[in-house]
Amino acid sequence: MSKSVPRDRWWIVLLACAGALLVAAFVLGPAALLRGSYPQFQDQSAMGPLLGRGLVEYWGSGVRTFPPGLAEMVDYWFAWHAIKIVISVLLTVVLGLLAATLWRRSLTAGLGHVIAATSATVLSLLSVFVAVINIQSTVAPVVALLPMLSDDDADGKTAQSLIESGVRSGDTRPPLLELLTQVEHYNWAVVVATAVVIAVVATGTVIAFRRYVKTDSEDRPHRRMFATLGSLGALMTIGMALLFIAAVVAVVDPREALLGSVGL
Repeated sequence: MSKSVPRDRWWIVLLACAGALLVAAFVLGPAALLRGSYPQFQDQSAMGPLLGRGLVEYWGSGVRTFPPGLAEMVDYWFAWHAIKIVISVLLTVVLGLLAATLWRRSLTAGLGHVIAATSATVLSLLSVFVAVINIQSTVAPVVALLPMLSDDDADGKTAQSLIESGVRSGDTRPPLLELLTQVEHYNWAVVVATAVVIAVVATGTVIAFRRYVKTDSEDRPHRRMFATLGSLGALMTIGMALLFIAAVVAVVDPREALLGSVGL
């Protein structure tokens, strides 16, 4: 027992350091890794005007294929979010292991370990949410770019007006049809990803509550652990269910979802 405590302590320190490094990588990694291939996008404040210009050009092209400038931006945003998916999945694994270790320690340790274990569990669930959002953005990066449009920029305002008039009038020009298709893909990705997460987390939640009920009332540490895990799992399930419903609504009405994406 005396040997296992120091071993757990070092394991906790290692996982915490790995988690901190992954958070830093999540924030700084994509830009650093893509700097050589896409130097023109390193200043993301300039991406809004470039996006507006690309969409105006795209709208005037009359074809579904993105023009070179917009296509390059879409490729960059795909790679940006793909990197974030890898990091967020690794972060989920690390935080999950950290939470499991802390929960095990909390059964024989004080309240501090319970708080730490709860925090690690919450962070691991948040990293799952972040992974889902980045999966969505990787499936349809052009849709993930659309919120960058701003009416402060002339091209951005023009792009918003063109999209709005096209949607409101029922336009069937190829660029609009392609954007609507991408919006559907964007939200179908959320439907599938959230359905998987709901199935896994809801199952874990049910197991946690069943173990809580079956655990002897005198065994407070285990009951506290199962009650906390079950409650957090239930909250995560509800949050994912709301995201699932919003995505289904967007799939049913992609035109309104497209308007929402460009801030209209």
